Amino acid sequence: MPEYTLITPDNATELTVLSQVKRGWISEIVWSQMGDMLAIADAAGAAIYMNAMGGEPTVILDAHAGPVKAIAISRDSRMIATGSADTTIRLWDVDVAKRTITERQTINAHTDAVESVDFSPRGTMLVSASADKTVRLWNTEIGRLNTTFAGHEDLVASVNFALNGQLLVSGGRDNTIRLWDLRGETQGTILGTHDDWVRELRISHGGTLVATASKDMTVRLWDILDDETRFILQAHVSGADAVAFHPAGSLLATGGRDNQIKMWNINTGDLISTLEGHDKPVLTLDFNPTGTMLASGSGDNFVKIWGIK
Repeated sequence: MPEYTLITPDNATELTVLSQVKRGWISEIVWSQMGDMLAIADAAGAAIYMNAMGGEPTVILDAHAGPVKAIAISRDSRMIATGSADTTIRLWDVDVAKRTITERQTINAHTDAVESVDFSPRGTMLVSASADKTVRLWNTEIGRLNTTFAGHEDLVASVNFALNGQLLVSGGRDNTIRLWDLRGETQGTILGTHDDWVRELRISHGGTLVATASKDMTVRLWDILDDETRFILQAHVSGADAVAFHPAGSLLATGGRDNQIKMWNINTGDLISTLEGHDKPVLTLDFNPTGTMLASGSGDNFVKIWGIK
């Protein structure tokens, strides 16, 4: 099997496309924390690649009645969650050894499209964000709703667990980034705002930094513990859509409506490199857990894997 180099600020200019596949309308890409799966959410369902990317998917999850807009994999790779425009969430059990995935449960989750899902570190909880303006917390073992968080004034586009599962961070079309403390101390406190709607947010692997991509063309980096803005990056003409932290902690990848991927040094805020390979907006990004590959999904219907061979 080919060996690939760790992506760092020193070699990020050397990234090239290693492989690619064509899917339908692509909404989200996510690697498993074990590095054994790549999941692609698209209009036709969700395509799951196990141990390799290219050609036909290992499994296609096509049970939803509408496009899959959100996907997440639990840290132990044993469970997948998909959220759809059909307003439901589906939980799936994964057997990596047998290369099979079976549906566990359908959750009638929201009253409008499910835009984002994320597992807690232990996988016992799932958080979802919706166009119905709410964030909801679910027990994954029985599919029961634990809490509904209301505070956003418009569609909630993205939500993630932070601080080792103690906090939820959400962003949406009301331009705000909000904090929801699962201990009940912070309910909807606004961490910060953009000048236009927040399309996506991601949490650093340390759990204390938040990167947000906005239609206002900027990507902003926030420090949760210090309650401050670390950087405002003038990132993508016509709007930023995607962000991804490198697992080593020094790099941030961003994508947007200029069809470009940009690599930033998060310690200095400097732009390191610009990758051009897509013909339409870059809508989703994710690094693999070893930090040797970057997956990108675009409105051109291609998923590309970038690396240094």
